[in-house]
Parts: sequence; C-alpha cells; structure tokens
Amino acid sequence: MLAPDNRRTATLECVENGKVLSITYEQVEQLYYQNPTFGFYFLRLATARLFDNISRLETELTRQRAAPA
Repeated sequence: MLAPDNRRTATLECVENGKVLSITYEQVEQLYYQNPTFGFYFLRLATARLFDNISRLETELTRQRAAPA
C-alpha cells in the first residue's frame, strides 16, 4: 500500500482454506484520518518494518564483507 508504484512487497502462502480481503490506499487513508488510534498504530507498524528491513540489510552487508573472497 505504501510503495510508490503500488507494487506488492510481500508474498503470502495459505496453509488452510481462507478468505482474502483487500483494501485500497484511499480506504486506508480514510481510516487513518477517521481513527487516530488506527493511524498511529499503522505508522508504528510501517516504521517498525522499515527498521527491521534496514537491520536485516546491515547484517547481510556485514556478513558479506566478512566472508573470504
């Protein structure tokens, strides 16, 4: 939802039957403004994932630099 080109950034694999729900960016934006608690949670979730990704990349770079050529 937050990618500039609206591309998906994760893959999901179901292990049981289930239902898929979808939401548009406009719907998320509306929820964000209508419900400040949701908006704050969503910002914290997105920020936490961003920092997790940065940490994972830094760890991988350190590992690659330490590996013998």
